Amino acid sequence: MKQKLSVFALIFGMFAFSSCEKSPITKSDAEDIGPPTWPERVPKKVDFVKHVRPLLVVNCTECHNSRDASKYMGLNLQTKKGAFTTGVHAPVIVPGQPDNSLLIKMLIKDPAHHWAMPPTPDRFSGARLEVLRKWIKDGAEWPDGVVLEHPADVVEW
Repeated sequence: MKQKLSVFALIFGMFAFSSCEKSPITKSDAEDIGPPTWPERVPKKVDFVKHVRPLLVVNCTECHNSRDASKYMGLNLQTKKGAFTTGVHAPVIVPGQPDNSLLIKMLIKDPAHHWAMPPTPDRFSGARLEVLRKWIKDGAEWPDGVVLEHPADVVEW
């Protein structure tokens, strides 16, 4: 039994050591918050492409895109300009003011409300909601030229 444990420890140690050698910890790894579409916590600094884009693509752009916006309150969330200026009740994103942003108001509505978003049983809460709140509170930076794709067109995060 003791010999089997020693062999296990040796193999585990070699695996752990080789894993560390192949992927050294970098600063970006230290800020890993979990899966891009289901973060486990809010990062210290929210990066639009890494943290916000996946949430908006998976939860919003299937309906709120340039092709279908007219069917969904006129809101197009695919581009920076569209996200900040379109929609029947524009602006839906008010930089620095998450509680005054219609985007946040719709995400926290009671699921039974006809305007609650997204219109699925999967409510937008926890770290996902807080990432968006922090992004808006910190100024809602959206890099020029970044266009959000339809979820069906996502190749990688």
